[in-house]
Amino acid sequence: MEFPYAEKICRAVNPLDWDDMKMSDFREACREMAVFHCGHSPDIASLYGRYGFDPRSIRTEADLLRIPAVGVTAMKHFLLTSLPHEKAVLKLTSSGTKGQKTQIWFDQRSLDRVQAMMDGYFEQEGLVSGKPANYLVFNYDPDDAGDLGIAYTEKNQLRFAPVNRVFFAIKKNPSGQWVFQKEKALEYLRSYNEEKLPVRIFAMPAFLFEFLEFMRDQNAGPLAFPDNSWILTGGGWKAAEDKKVSRSQFRGMCAGQFGISEEFQRDGYGMAEHCAPYFECRRHRFHIAVYNRLIMRDPVTYKQVPDGQPGLLELLTPFNAMMPTLAILSTDYGRILPDKCDCGYNSPAFEILGRAGVSKHKGCAIAASEIVRR
Repeated sequence: MEFPYAEKICRAVNPLDWDDMKMSDFREACREMAVFHCGHSPDIASLYGRYGFDPRSIRTEADLLRIPAVGVTAMKHFLLTSLPHEKAVLKLTSSGTKGQKTQIWFDQRSLDRVQAMMDGYFEQEGLVSGKPANYLVFNYDPDDAGDLGIAYTEKNQLRFAPVNRVFFAIKKNPSGQWVFQKEKALEYLRSYNEEKLPVRIFAMPAFLFEFLEFMRDQNAGPLAFPDNSWILTGGGWKAAEDKKVSRSQFRGMCAGQFGISEEFQRDGYGMAEHCAPYFECRRHRFHIAVYNRLIMRDPVTYKQVPDGQPGLLELLTPFNAMMPTLAILSTDYGRILPDKCDCGYNSPAFEILGRAGVSKHKGCAIAASEIVRR
């Protein structure tokens, strides 16, 4: 089956700026994807039938609220697919924690669509460059990580500027434990500082915060990386928040140590079950790209809550034909910000307020804090 509207919306130019045509394409993409999954996944057909939902009825933005969502918890226990298993060209897992893991599968066209979403996002944010860069990745080495989704994501982000050199700071030791190689990372950063090429630092906040403290303990003086250097973080703030460091303080620490201004430090949000990208704008607000929708739900009534009010986060994106991940109900709390962001984008902005059920859904931030303590 072809998905012309999904192909179109996932390749939207300037996805952080909405217009009527893009919004229409998104609705049509949701309609064609919902119809497909209903016809090819017995589980989704049963779910839709239970709620009396006809996927062909999707016409307006309000209709998107009626799409029955798959709970992220269900995806940690069941493998839901809508295409034959042999169509999968990439299989990832959600995180290397002691909790349940989600399997995320992609057929080739779905993988191409999610890559196109990243392309448009990074292009609009100015992260695409033809100039070589040095990379320091405070995350799992893909050679050791296997199918771990966050490691694939970090490696995938290396394609937006040519790689001069790259170092992954989280590697397995001979006994198979993940180890944070802070000393080696500092060696690389010092050599990068001498080369005067742009530097891109990708990190979980827990690892980067630990590294900043390590630099302080080593009396490693401030570095000064050139223009077009970036810091992109993602994976949760638990470890830094446990030490009572605010996000603005954290950005200030990074600016002081690396010479990268706060405007070029961006945090990311996402989950393996959803896959669509979210990064902060220059004003450090998360925006909803036009190929996504976020709905905040009352956890008791399941009704949409007004903008500005906290709710359980439901995420929509119509790229994946391999798995019925069109609408995912997460375990995160958030809110749509009622005021317009002054960064220049007209897309809605949101913030993440926390997570429900942490004990059952141990995520990347908790896994990172465990490694940091070793």
